[in-house]
Amino acid sequence: MGSAQKKHRVCLIGAGFISHIHAEAINSLPHITLSGIVDTNKAAAERVAKKWGIEHIVSSVEEAINSQKFDAFHVLVPPNAHASVAAECLKTGLPVFLEKPLATSREQSEDLLALAQNHNAPLGVNQNFIYHPAFAKLRHIIEQGALGPLEAVECTYSMPLRQLSARQFGHWMFHEPKNILLEQAVHPLSQIISLTGPATEHSALAGSPTEISPGVLFFGQANVSLKGAAAPAHLHFAVGREYPFWQITALCKDGGVTADMISNRTFSYRRARWLEAAEYLTSGARIAGQVALQSIANAGAYALSISGLKSRSDPFFISMRSSIEAFYQALNAGEPIRSDAAFGASLVALCENIADGAFPTPEIKTTPPIAKSGNDYEILIIGGTGFIGRHVVAALTDKRTRVGVMARNLNNLADIFHNKDVTLIQGDATRETDLDRAIAPAQIVINLAHGGGGESWEEIRNALVGSAQAVAEKCLEHKVAKLIHVGSIAGLYLGDPEAPITGATPPDPLAGERADYARAKAEADNLLMRWHAEKNLPVCILRPGVVIGDGTSPFHSGVGVYNNDQHCLGWNKGANPLPFILVEDVAQAIVKAAQRDQVIGKTYNLVGDVRMSAVEYITELAQATGRPLKFHAQGVWKLQGVEMAKWLIKRLSGRKVPLPSYRDLKSRGMTSPFDIEDAKKDLDWTPVADRQEFIQRAILIHA
Repeated sequence: MGSAQKKHRVCLIGAGFISHIHAEAINSLPHITLSGIVDTNKAAAERVAKKWGIEHIVSSVEEAINSQKFDAFHVLVPPNAHASVAAECLKTGLPVFLEKPLATSREQSEDLLALAQNHNAPLGVNQNFIYHPAFAKLRHIIEQGALGPLEAVECTYSMPLRQLSARQFGHWMFHEPKNILLEQAVHPLSQIISLTGPATEHSALAGSPTEISPGVLFFGQANVSLKGAAAPAHLHFAVGREYPFWQITALCKDGGVTADMISNRTFSYRRARWLEAAEYLTSGARIAGQVALQSIANAGAYALSISGLKSRSDPFFISMRSSIEAFYQALNAGEPIRSDAAFGASLVALCENIADGAFPTPEIKTTPPIAKSGNDYEILIIGGTGFIGRHVVAALTDKRTRVGVMARNLNNLADIFHNKDVTLIQGDATRETDLDRAIAPAQIVINLAHGGGGESWEEIRNALVGSAQAVAEKCLEHKVAKLIHVGSIAGLYLGDPEAPITGATPPDPLAGERADYARAKAEADNLLMRWHAEKNLPVCILRPGVVIGDGTSPFHSGVGVYNNDQHCLGWNKGANPLPFILVEDVAQAIVKAAQRDQVIGKTYNLVGDVRMSAVEYITELAQATGRPLKFHAQGVWKLQGVEMAKWLIKRLSGRKVPLPSYRDLKSRGMTSPFDIEDAKKDLDWTPVADRQEFIQRAILIHA
């Protein structure tokens, strides 16, 4: 067999989200076999292996190398581990394909380049957006010379950033200012440099920073000018924006071409033989035709892909598959790798140079975070760094209560977590040893951990019900005085306007007919209350309603479905009062429950006294933000019809999916009225009742 037919046995290192994309792409390509996966989290590796038919599950990189069962490695670990893991693989002399960025510093990049050269190991970097279909068309037009020599490149990258809006500041990209460039700006920069060649000069101007944690600044905007070997370029980079816009335009001597990565369209401006007046008409019609034809083709490809009549063809997946395919094609043909280590290293160096020039050293003087250890706390909050958790910690420390906060990521925490009464415990609520260590000293445990999710009922049940059970088991083992489990009203049936909901209302008795999330929430509540009766578990269940306020997105799924922020598709006509609750009121109720013994064995629904309809809420939010937000009323039967159509398409394509639940759609409209007098009385709790104060704290906070 010649080198062109060599079949590479690939091992994935890392079982996170991106591993699924790599696995799907590899399984669709010839001459590549997906053979192994490495992750210290065995359960995560097993899930990926089961889904994609991977034979070998390995717990360490060393074990994978020593097994000699693989002849190529894909390094998919977090960026701060790229250099160390890739170095270990390169020493084998085998090909290594590394997720972007190549490394987190210029020095690390140079070390990897040297290792690859010394061990004759091919090293590629997954700068997949240079293979995006729209950009690939643009590059082809330029390379053909149809528009003449390249003269300049303009790019606008203005995109949302989910982790920023969710305040997940523990993510690697927020650890230091340059990381956002390595994580996000590297995408448009890779496209620019692939057109202009290496940047020989640059200048950059940053926007105003945001202090996301004491002394930690985040720069979400920069304007960068580059002098490339072939042409100059300019990049407007911004993240955390509401409207996604990503276009790159190449200006040539005899025309121009624009690639739109969001809509997957490419259109060009060219000269024709007509007089100027006629040219305005013909050029406009030509561009309109290009856009229309590509839009129709994209819609058709999507429909065929959803129906199973065509393989997956969304632009992101195509870019990933093309990037991986190009790497192995180059290997087998003995040709240079387009996105090789040198290309990746040049991008890392460029990002560092931009950060050094544009992101000044912060002048903010703050006391550095105090490293906390030990077990000096009365109350443990599991998942305490999240939206509700931050407010619970603030409410407890206001009363000088000693609090332990357990979370997976303790980076870039807010001021409140630096309080002298707070002990930070790094741990995962799915790991028994972490739970044991954190719960042992506590008198009271507040469980705010949602447990994660999954793609199937089994995965969602294991995450939501399994985590609740694991915490309850440790609370029994360590004889805690009280477990406050913070669940959700989603586990109740809320679709009957004639059936008032109280704290005594049990979870939906027909939960098996509901969607997986609601079904799991109901099962978790039933399990805990059964354990209270059978094992004397000292539990109190609090079920918050639609929680809004400072620290979360105002676009709550309880109001409707948001295909994008501007348009909310209602669960019904949007006229019924919704069970809104301010996050501060939820926190106060949790604190009150921690102080009262008579709440053990009871369940309470946390709903506020200001209950706006979906239409009212969207109207107020539009006025506050100055944005053209729209609420679209829908009938439940219409929603069911749409869901049934989706189900039918999936079934025809051979996918095993459950029937859509009409009961679940009705419940999501939340037409049942809430009576929270039991919570007010037993907890001595008074949620905000003044409409203007509610609007100020729930809506105007986002203005």
